[in-house]
Amino acid sequence: MRINLERVLSRLEELYQCGLLEDGNHTRMAFSPEDLKGREVFQNYFRKLGLDPRIDEAGNNIVRLEGRNPDLPVIMTGSHLDTVPDGGRYDGALGCIGGLEVCETLVENHYQLNHPLEVIVFTDEEGFRFGNGLLGSSAIAGGKLGISENDTDLYGEKRSEVMKKCGISVMDAYKAKRDKDSVHCFMELHIEQGASLYRNQTSIGIVSSIAGVLRYEVTIEGEANHAGSTVMDERKDALAAAAKFIAKLPNIIKSCGNHYTVGTVGTIKVTPNSVNVVPGSCTFQLEVRDQDEKVIKNICNQAKEHIEQICREMGETCTFTKISYHEPAPMAGWVKDAIECAVRKLGIQYEIVPSGAFHDSLIMTAAFPTGMIFVPSVDGISHSRYEKTLDKDIEQGCNALLQTILEVDDVAE
Repeated sequence: MRINLERVLSRLEELYQCGLLEDGNHTRMAFSPEDLKGREVFQNYFRKLGLDPRIDEAGNNIVRLEGRNPDLPVIMTGSHLDTVPDGGRYDGALGCIGGLEVCETLVENHYQLNHPLEVIVFTDEEGFRFGNGLLGSSAIAGGKLGISENDTDLYGEKRSEVMKKCGISVMDAYKAKRDKDSVHCFMELHIEQGASLYRNQTSIGIVSSIAGVLRYEVTIEGEANHAGSTVMDERKDALAAAAKFIAKLPNIIKSCGNHYTVGTVGTIKVTPNSVNVVPGSCTFQLEVRDQDEKVIKNICNQAKEHIEQICREMGETCTFTKISYHEPAPMAGWVKDAIECAVRKLGIQYEIVPSGAFHDSLIMTAAFPTGMIFVPSVDGISHSRYEKTLDKDIEQGCNALLQTILEVDDVAE
């Protein structure tokens, strides 16, 4: 069995039109009319197959293809359809269309799995509207939702009203939780959103784990003073101290981490923020990502020591406050093995790679055996209208997903 590439490409394009503006901007914000239109288009593909989509309490779209033994736990696959502002046509959408294509290929070939197969479109993966994402997968996995009826979005609209317009309730979202024994495994086909596979000309990445993320807020306190009359030797410039550390960060990452370890300072705030005043305080946020918890914590300890040393030398003080931590999420060994077996049978070149970005699979690993298949992003570009994955890699990815589902279907409970 092989998937129909032209059908996949056509549907990716049709979904892309749901949110495409005349100026080339493309946005399918969660719970927006564009998002709802995309979901309706997607559900109609299944209706034409004779399959009935349903929406759970968290707004996830789920379609079930019955197996020979309906009492067996389900094989799940899917991703998300919502995008970031001016996002691309492949992020999330490829995993949804890939799951659809697997279903249609099975139906066309009159092949029935032992297990039921469910294709899922998760709600609000990106999270930019309300500031926190992965809602649908968190609800399915029984994780902490972290939502309130009084949350306000970018436009000041309450979450309760936004979700109500979509036919779902904040208070009921937790009811979407699935029993751990009801799911055989979950698999997500996704673009890499990095350049490793593309640069190595490798069509398939088998994800080993999703990186853990540790974030700190760092505040350096110096002394605000007149920029014209405070000579350089007498300054306690908080921004200068922060700049010394930020310049040092790449060396810390290189010495303590590996090729995939990353550290970022993405926000910075200076007080009093005036052109003629020496900065009296500087606050920035530090993020470190790696597959190994020990590596993450060691880097943050090293960073703290460097900041404290810089502040001592400059006569300043600092505070180092943890904001959040997500543990690394390794993929289930037997699911990863099934993917590897599948791509070998197909004769596809592959690599074992980590994921530095968050995905719904991150949440699903906490409750269900989970695996991820990556396909290359041209030049590593993603979350952009210029996001691109080559047709040949899309075909390989969808065929790998189909073959992997056939593999896991034969794995005993």
